[in-house]
Amino acid sequence: MRIKKFSATGIIASLSFAVFCLTGCVSEQHPGTYYTFTGHTIASELESRPEDFSEFIKVLKLAHDDSRRGGASLWTELSTYGEHTVFAPYNACIEEFLKERSQLAGRTYNSIEDLYQWEPTVIDTLAKTHMVDITCYVGEMKAGSFPKTNMNDKYLTLSFDSVLNTVNGTDSTYRLRRCVNKFSHIVERDDSCTNGVIHTIDKCINFKGSYVYDLIEENPETSLFAEALKVTGLSGPNNLLNKYKDEEYKIGDDSTGTTSKVTLISATKTYRVSYWAERKDCFTVFTVTNKIFHDKYGVDDLDGLVALAKSIYDPTYPEDANITDFKDRKNSLNRFMSYHILPFGCSPSNFNTNLEMITTYNAGVTDPEDFFETVSPHTLMRISTAKSASGFYDKVYINRMGKEGNGTRDYEGPYYDGVRILGFDESGDAQQIADNGYVLFVEDILKYDNETRLKILNRRLRIDCATLSPDFITSGARQYYYGEHKSGSDRPGFGFRDPMNFSSIYGDYVLSVRPVNKSDSYAYEGDGVDIMGNFDICIKLPPIPYDGTWELRLSTRCNSACGIVQHFIGTSQTGVPDSWTPLGIPTDLRASDLKGNPTIGWYDDSDLDDDPEAIDAADKAMHNRGWMKGPDSQKTSTGTNHRDVSTMARRILMTEYMRANNDYYLRIKQVLQDDESAQFLFDYLELVPKVVYDNTEDKL
Repeated sequence: MRIKKFSATGIIASLSFAVFCLTGCVSEQHPGTYYTFTGHTIASELESRPEDFSEFIKVLKLAHDDSRRGGASLWTELSTYGEHTVFAPYNACIEEFLKERSQLAGRTYNSIEDLYQWEPTVIDTLAKTHMVDITCYVGEMKAGSFPKTNMNDKYLTLSFDSVLNTVNGTDSTYRLRRCVNKFSHIVERDDSCTNGVIHTIDKCINFKGSYVYDLIEENPETSLFAEALKVTGLSGPNNLLNKYKDEEYKIGDDSTGTTSKVTLISATKTYRVSYWAERKDCFTVFTVTNKIFHDKYGVDDLDGLVALAKSIYDPTYPEDANITDFKDRKNSLNRFMSYHILPFGCSPSNFNTNLEMITTYNAGVTDPEDFFETVSPHTLMRISTAKSASGFYDKVYINRMGKEGNGTRDYEGPYYDGVRILGFDESGDAQQIADNGYVLFVEDILKYDNETRLKILNRRLRIDCATLSPDFITSGARQYYYGEHKSGSDRPGFGFRDPMNFSSIYGDYVLSVRPVNKSDSYAYEGDGVDIMGNFDICIKLPPIPYDGTWELRLSTRCNSACGIVQHFIGTSQTGVPDSWTPLGIPTDLRASDLKGNPTIGWYDDSDLDDDPEAIDAADKAMHNRGWMKGPDSQKTSTGTNHRDVSTMARRILMTEYMRANNDYYLRIKQVLQDDESAQFLFDYLELVPKVVYDNTEDKL
């Protein structure tokens, strides 16, 4: 449970990982197993190696999943259809598991058959812990969580370390090692079969259940943080961090899983849509250790932490300075703790776009970024991925501000350092994966003070639409990367019915988060939210950091199959908009090209001889019409900047005075009558303060 900084060996491990990712120079276990295609199903491949997997085969043949296909044996599925990722433990791993289980049960299990006789549900859990019902090649993954929970509904993470090869009793070169949930090492990887992939592991994956608060409370190095969570009412029975599933959420079985018959057409392509079977309440807790409290702030007990919180939040919210009830959401300690919690589950490397997308879509002038609403009411944080000294995008920061000011480029050095999120590889053997989210360690406390609100977040807030709902993130739909081994027709969409922060006012529609692929997308950061049908939906907007005049913009991508939409804005202090204000006239998205439309003013820079002054003047004229070109910082899969794509633009919906403590809602209504195939390609939105758009805003 100890949290340890890397020793010299650990530092070498980090360097080994960075070198491997970019050069492939670090030796690996069994390199010949990468993408070995046998023509076998997973079942027949396992059967071909009884000396390794005969005990695991027994587990799979005895295990059933009552929620799928009439409770058929999992072995049956692995013998025929579907997509699966199987982490196959050696026979010796099963023997070790039986010993451990015998100690827990107080009886001796000499075989899988013995265990099944006394605890058949443990057999089911053991099998489902080692299976994911999509195909995941770890050779394509960076450190982080797998894109979907396992069949036991638990998170699995991939991390890396290195070990020394020993030759003739002497330590030799370092060898990269991939780890599942830190302690199960992948010995052979990416053994491709007709219905999925097998990864061989050297230890059974632990399936002990716990909530995020349990992991924090059990760790002696986070005892003060745990105490503060408890007194603020954020943890404990029936409180926030003890939530897991929404028991009232229901979706038909015929809409879930790989056999779903629901389809969606997006930009002329038809995709399978598998709806999220369960709505989960998950969290990411940025946890501060006792050592950080002591070394940086001289805080060793709750009284000291209360005083620290008051020093941050009383000047920021002076009207609430006298609230002493720790469970009041406006109390300074409650604000302090709540700002360390995000209302979704996300691993360190998954906050920003996939590494493949960084290198494919990013024009090299910005860092990947996004903005996330926290559990503390009406607060926001910026999370960005910056280049390290080695020149790679592998450092993730909270509330960092680069030298470019409003721009997002951090690698030239920050004005504000921000707080770095430690990766799984840097957190020692502390347990970080819970049933309802992640415990992530940070290098300092997080603050939503006036410096954060008025300086760091005083910028253009460009927010990927797949970030707007915690459900999109927790489910793994946001930034789900499907590899080059799959064609577009095999790409599933992640479907949702009224996800969190979205609600249906009227109409029938299909809503899906589109997965990422580096060779086939025009979307910002690769993914997008596709909506099709007679929709009329309401979307809760992220909060703004301070009162003032802000501009609300929405990405626009036109296609002949799209419809006509009317936008509305609503506000509320009760969670339900009491009225809707139309935002201009309806927008016709069916145009095949925006160029030449006099109401928009889209133009090619080359038509102006690439003259900077003429381009600035044309941009301003377009802005005055309520439009902007696409950002210059993103590329399509063909290498064209979004700014130069004549079917893409930004629609300025409103410029109004907005208040930081109000809730704002965007309503988007399809106004074409009875057109069930009309599409809306929902990509990103922007909230931009007056100080930015009034002062020659950059084109990024």
